[in-house]
Amino acid sequence: MTKYILVFISVIFIGCKEKSKAPAIVKKALNPITYSMDNNANLILENPEINSIAIGVYKDGKTYAKYYGEIDKGKSNSPNDNSLFEIASVTKTFTGILVAHAVLDGKLDVEDDIRKYLDGTFDNLEYKNRPIQIRDLLTHTSGITRDFSSTLSNMFLMTASEQDKKEIRNYNRNKFIKDLKGYKLDTIPGKKYDYSPIVGPEILALILEKVYDKTYDELLQQFIFQKAHMNNSSIHIKTEDKKVTNGYSDEGKLIEPLPVPIIGAGYGLKSTIPDLLKYITYLLESDDPVIKEMKTSLFLDEEEGDQYGYFWQLSDDDFMHNGGTNGSTNWVIVMPKYNTGFTVMFNSNGKTSGKLINRIANYIYNDLEDYPRMNPYFLVRKAILNDLEKGIETYKKLKKENKNEYDFGNESMLNRIGYELLSEDRVLEAIRVFELLVSEFPNSSNPYDSLGEGYLVNEQYDLALQNYNKSFELNSNNKNAQKMIEKIKQIKSD
Repeated sequence: MTKYILVFISVIFIGCKEKSKAPAIVKKALNPITYSMDNNANLILENPEINSIAIGVYKDGKTYAKYYGEIDKGKSNSPNDNSLFEIASVTKTFTGILVAHAVLDGKLDVEDDIRKYLDGTFDNLEYKNRPIQIRDLLTHTSGITRDFSSTLSNMFLMTASEQDKKEIRNYNRNKFIKDLKGYKLDTIPGKKYDYSPIVGPEILALILEKVYDKTYDELLQQFIFQKAHMNNSSIHIKTEDKKVTNGYSDEGKLIEPLPVPIIGAGYGLKSTIPDLLKYITYLLESDDPVIKEMKTSLFLDEEEGDQYGYFWQLSDDDFMHNGGTNGSTNWVIVMPKYNTGFTVMFNSNGKTSGKLINRIANYIYNDLEDYPRMNPYFLVRKAILNDLEKGIETYKKLKKENKNEYDFGNESMLNRIGYELLSEDRVLEAIRVFELLVSEFPNSSNPYDSLGEGYLVNEQYDLALQNYNKSFELNSNNKNAQKMIEKIKQIKSD
């Protein structure tokens, strides 16, 4: 059962009893890219945890940057092209490109024992005769976990004390090496994915500095920033007239930007939407062989089915990475199959913001897959939530008269609206939408599963059982339907 419950978006429509006419179908030509950006951003901004949203899209040689909301609520200060954001773990992708350069330059090999490049003795960086290799650091399979250092662990706590913050600011390379020497490995490297936000990238940065005899900052400038023409990205902000955009917790608390101990190769970069678009453009348009190298698959997580390259998560259609600090969260997703890519940024972070950044990234991704046809969800949702019958009329009319402009082939649209109605306790209306969904996709399992849930909530057990049985008939792997069938049988027998 696929649920699309948007928790806070009911506010505008609750209590609206006026029976207005169905919205007129807009005939004027729309840009599918800005249509997606505007509607997805406005949808997410209905959630009070989100202050502002910044979106950048590359498509077929053109770039689009748009900004929504307020950096500081009540101050009418929308982000803009000059807004500098912490991009957090997306920084790792830059480190990955630098390592790919080093591999192509013959400076190192992904199968090298990392101790080859570290000064001193590190007998602890192997387990059962398997040393940590370069590839293990790139794919978070080194066996070095988040508890590497109590100081670094405290860095991501919004409740960090002033003493903790002081220790973080004073945490340097010497202390990092000392902690590295004292770390006890208890896992065979290269076997298990275990995301470690700081240690792997920092070790790689130290290695890069050694093999090139240049600082990490100099390598960024030489191998990425100059090639991509990124003039407003850096780890350390050196001018007084620039500062990182204010970031907030989900509760609206202003959060200080994270300090950058050691080098900052795992999370330290600050950038703008225009610069990130230049980065995406470089990744899509450049014939630099390093881009092909950094998309090489170095590890397959057999449990999850995920592939990892030089810090990028890979698939046949795309490569991507996300990032989040205590006060910001973002995605960078590149889709070569569609000659497109995008970045989306919130200046807030927390459990809800984290879910919402994933949601908007998925929505934009789907819209770009369907380009140039647009997603009718936004028009249909507004119409149905305002007046069910006229909304269904709008859906049918839009599908009949604008089928070339809008994509009606995705069953998730009506499913999302139906679950939104369920979340508002508008159960009978949700059932009507799920019935429409079933009529539109009669050979798909999930619509019957959703309709079954609607009937179950309304205590119409015979109809619920009938639809769950149909869902299971169409998809024998639907464990939810199987579970609900047994639950309903138990209810009926009591």
